[in-house]
Amino acid sequence: MAVGRISGPLLKDNLLRNGVDLSFETSLLYLDVVNSRIGVNTATPQYDLDVNSTTRTTNLQVTNSTTIAEITISNSTISSTNSTITLVPNGANGVVYQGKISVGQLQVTANVISSVGTNTDINFNPSGIGQLKLNGNTLVNGNLHATGNITADGNITLGNANTDTITFDGEVNSNIIPNQSNSYDLGSATLQWNNIYANNAYITTTTSTTVNTTNFYSSQLEISNNTISAISANTDINLSTSGTGGIVIGNLKFVGSSITNTVSNAVTTFVETGTGYAKFPGTYGIVVPVGTNDNRPAIQYTETGMMRYNTDLQYMEVFNGTNWISVAGTSIGVTFNDATDIGIEAALMIG
Repeated sequence: MAVGRISGPLLKDNLLRNGVDLSFETSLLYLDVVNSRIGVNTATPQYDLDVNSTTRTTNLQVTNSTTIAEITISNSTISSTNSTITLVPNGANGVVYQGKISVGQLQVTANVISSVGTNTDINFNPSGIGQLKLNGNTLVNGNLHATGNITADGNITLGNANTDTITFDGEVNSNIIPNQSNSYDLGSATLQWNNIYANNAYITTTTSTTVNTTNFYSSQLEISNNTISAISANTDINLSTSGTGGIVIGNLKFVGSSITNTVSNAVTTFVETGTGYAKFPGTYGIVVPVGTNDNRPAIQYTETGMMRYNTDLQYMEVFNGTNWISVAGTSIGVTFNDATDIGIEAALMIG
């Protein structure tokens, strides 16, 4: 090992270089007098202290800034001449702890990610077909808007109170099927749908104020245009009322075995189209009331057989079970009631 020395007495005047550099073992320690620099293992120091080797110190205090390779630390700023700064903690699951991180307009504090700019969006942009996965419960306190398709697995609840509303601007492109029969309603007694347009409706029980439809089918009944028909052959069509209620068709009211014209003093006329027969079941008693207020005839029917008026031959016929027989012998009996209520009762007798 070479031992360096300064020749001559070690005096102050000997250390005054007067513009001449001083080197120890060429570059082991080099004093750049002209630029006021000290080099360690370098004869061309570029800084006030330029160490061209490994430096070890117990404590390092830097007043302004320090540069380590491409990383510069100045005050509270870490910068790099490269585009990437990589923090690699020791171990496979190393952790970098930071109380708050700000990147551009994005700030991460504890478990909160927020934007620091006013009205600034936060964008998550997976690459390619990558997905943004939220592996836990997700709560959105504001509005949720999606420009693409939305697919949800599992149960879905829309709204948590009857003050919430649901609006469909698009069209429903699937069946709507309840998970239980006869359990859920569409509308209510106080909140009803206005119009329902459907091609076919299969309903067990119908309760409605107004039904407008081209064709309506029940198990045995068909309503098409202005025709009501029984679907099965030889099936009756029954119109039933409750209590003393009747069935009103036009001006005629049917209650039990009685037919009443609902218009006061109106004439009830039965007209057969073409050259057919006007058919009346049974034997008829014709009562003509006489009085000052009402002189229009009223017709009462008592069914005991089948009788018709032949409009071609212009006489009455009775059906004897096999054929229609003309009424050859008839008698008309006239009976006067008491003097206070005069009436004429004419009975058409078949014999």
